[in-house]
Amino acid sequence: MKSRFKKILCPIDFTEDSFAAFRAAYTLALCFSAHLIAVHVMPSMQQLKMQQNRPVHHRIAESFFTEQLDLAVQQSTNGSIPVESILLEGYAADEIVRVADNLKVDAIVMAEAKRDEWEKLRDGSMTEEVMGQASCPVFVLRNVEL
Repeated sequence: MKSRFKKILCPIDFTEDSFAAFRAAYTLALCFSAHLIAVHVMPSMQQLKMQQNRPVHHRIAESFFTEQLDLAVQQSTNGSIPVESILLEGYAADEIVRVADNLKVDAIVMAEAKRDEWEKLRDGSMTEEVMGQASCPVFVLRNVEL
C-alpha cells in the first residue's frame, strides 16, 4: 500500500497547543514514515518594531526564534523520523500556505489558537485562513492535550 503522507508540515508558535499539535504531527509522521517539517513564522521586522516601539536587530530575533524552534523540535522527538525546522518571516497564514505549496506537503497539522468569538470576529482566524488557502488537507487540533 502506498503511503498517503510523505511530508507533513506543522506550524509552531511556542504555545502549549502548538506543541500538542507537533506531537500529533510527529505521531502521524511515525505511522506513515513521513518527513516532518516544523515551521515557525516570526513577525516581520516592521511588525516587531511597531509592537515594541523600539528598533529590533534582525539577526538577534532570527537567532532567538531559530534556537526556540530547534529546541522545541529536539524536546519532542526521538530521532525515529527526519524532522526539518524552517524559520519564516511575514504574515503567518500566507507563509504557512506558501511553504506548504513550495515543499509539496501532503498535510498540515496545526492547533487552533484559544480565542473567544469576539476576537475571531475582530481579528480573523489564522487557522481558518490556512484551511481556506491550503491545497492539502489541514488537520486542526482544538483544545486537545496529548
